[in-house]
Parts: sequence; structure tokens; C-alpha cells
Amino acid sequence: MPTQALRQSENYLVTHFRQFNRFYTSLIGTLSRSYFGTPYSLQEARVIFEVANRQGCTARDIQLHSSFDQGYVSRLIERLSRVGLIRRMRSADDGRAQNLFLTSKGKRAFNLLNERANSQARKLAAGLSEDQMVQLCGALGIVRRLLDSEAPAEPIRIREQRVGDLGWVFYRQAKAYRDEFAYNPAFEFHVCEGLLPYLKKYQRKKDRLWMAMAGAQPVGFIAVHHVTGRPRWAQLRWFFVERDFRSRGVGSRLLKRALAFCKRAGYEGVFLWTVNDLDSARRLYQKAGFQVTKELEGCAWASWAREQRWDLRIHEKETRPMRVTPDSWYR
Repeated sequence: MPTQALRQSENYLVTHFRQFNRFYTSLIGTLSRSYFGTPYSLQEARVIFEVANRQGCTARDIQLHSSFDQGYVSRLIERLSRVGLIRRMRSADDGRAQNLFLTSKGKRAFNLLNERANSQARKLAAGLSEDQMVQLCGALGIVRRLLDSEAPAEPIRIREQRVGDLGWVFYRQAKAYRDEFAYNPAFEFHVCEGLLPYLKKYQRKKDRLWMAMAGAQPVGFIAVHHVTGRPRWAQLRWFFVERDFRSRGVGSRLLKRALAFCKRAGYEGVFLWTVNDLDSARRLYQKAGFQVTKELEGCAWASWAREQRWDLRIHEKETRPMRVTPDSWYR
């Protein structure tokens, strides 16, 4: 990205960050002297939360998880100890440290804070539809993943096609392959060409699209489509995994799901078209047993690459020989 454009994007982001921070701190009342109408400040509530969820933790542990400075943490712990919420015990492992526990009063304070925080979240979401709730959860997950390198990995689930998924498949493949591999606009046209045949000729017993989801965010997809010119063979289409999720086995799971469906559907083989420079995908195809059966000179959307067809025979041989017209095999 050119320097000027990057600077404009950064300024745009900074402006929106600050606008959102002002909105959100006001929305949840973090600037109030008392937190959720309790005698405790937001910072004290955070210490209570840390001790409740890490019984036996130390001041150092709280500092690491809250980003408070050491002196401030010590003062917060001292105050909460004086009012009877926290009990301190000398650590058996380190005589200089103290393990922290909630007293009975501290546990009641934590339960109250926890209930009021949950109640606030429910009130904020009360006017949202189910789709809006899913959208909001997905957006929050994306923010956490982008800004927190230590955020726990979201579980990946694979679901079948829903209305609108094909539009997302088209958009993400066209944009990602342009941004990541510098494919020219011909690739967008190529992806578009396959969408209409899939929609017009869709048969649930023969065709399927799966989406890999991290929360509400699609992070990958793959499709199986029957081929008119080769009736007992299926074509794998639109196999893609977002870059940040390629080291988590998402591609393997999608490919296994597609091949398992092909077996259940009674296909005798499955093939796909790809480009020779997609190394990660090629390794998955090889591991699954695919072999290169055709290679074309040149590629319309990547002058440095070659198109390849990979085949995998699911059954040992076809029941009868077939005459196949190569032009009828979708690419």
C-alpha cells in the first residue's frame, strides 16, 4: 500500500478508535466513581475478578493480566484486604510473595458484580434480533483476535450452505487471491463463471457447500459439484482458507468433509482445477491421494503459473467406459 494511502488509513482508524472508546466507556459506565452501583471502583472490581478466577494468585499475576503498574496493584490489594474482601497468605514457593484468596465477603462482592455485569450485557442486547446478536459476537471476536496476540483460539465449526454463502465465497476468493497472490481481474471472472452452473444445476444428493466458521466469521469453504459431462465424477470447487487460519487444520477438515460426502454420494472419482503455485493446497491434495492428470500452458489470471487438473479415484474402476468431452469439465 502506498505510504500516503497507508497514512490516511491509519488516521481513519485512530479517529474511529477514539470515537468508539468514548461511546463504549460511556455506554458501560466505566468512568463512574462506583462500578455497577457498588462501593468498588472499576479497578477494584478487576482485582476482585482476577482473585475469584485465579484463587491463590499473586500481585504479580494480577499485574500481568490487568496491565496495572506494580505500586497501583499493591494499593488496590491493601484496600480490599482492609475492607475484608481479600485474605493474604505467604507463598510456600516464594517467601517474598503472598497468595491471594477471596473471603466470604469477597465472594459475595464478586457474585454481585458478576450478576450486575451479566444483567447489563443482557440489557444492551435486549433489542437485538438473533441475527444481530450473531453479527455482534462475530465482530467482537474479530476485534479480539486482531488486537490480542494471546487471545485463545476460537473453535472452528463446519456447517452446510446457507442463503448468501455463495456471495461470500465469490467476494473472498476474488479479493484474497488479488491481495495475496496478485492475480489479475480475470480470476474474478473465472470464479463468477462457476457460480451460475452450481446454482442452476444444484442437486442436494450430488452437490454441497461447506463453510468453516470461527464464531460468526467465515474462515474457509469448499464445494462439491456434479459434472454433466462426467456423471459419476464430482468436481471440488472454491477451496479456500483465510490466511490466519491455515495453520489450524481447517483446510484438512474441509477437504475430508467434502471427500466423505463424495463417497456417500456414490461418486467414483473427484477432480479439481488449481494453479501450480498454490503450495499449501497442493500438499493437501497429495496427502489425500490426488494426482496431476493434466497441465495447461499459461494461466489467464497469473502469467507466471500453470493451470493443473488433479484427479482422485474413489473406487478402483468405473463400471463402464465413458467418452468424455474435456470442454464440458468446469474449470
